[in-house]
Amino acid sequence: MNKTFIAVCSGLAFGLSAASAQAADGKALAQELGCSACHAVQEGLVGPSWQAVAKRYNGDPEKILERIKKNVNEGGSGNWSDTTGGVPMPPQPQAQDKPKKQKTLADWVAGLAE
Repeated sequence: MNKTFIAVCSGLAFGLSAASAQAADGKALAQELGCSACHAVQEGLVGPSWQAVAKRYNGDPEKILERIKKNVNEGGSGNWSDTTGGVPMPPQPQAQDKPKKQKTLADWVAGLAE
């Protein structure tokens, strides 16, 4: 078999397994940080779905990270009133001062853009 073909297939398989691992890590991290109490992947709960967040910010991980940092540290209101009915997001002290986890979460959310 052609070595180039094998290398390409191996790279694709690695990329797919890395994407699956990132998805599992992101979802687990959302649960660990308490985000899943108000946010789900596909459905709005108290807050918007992760897919809606990804879509609103065009899958841009930097914009999503900026929003996560702000809302985790300061809370937020008025951005998703159509989804939340005006229920504000309080600051999330359990997720503050965790820049690596916030970045991982933002990267995962960005990957949910359709």
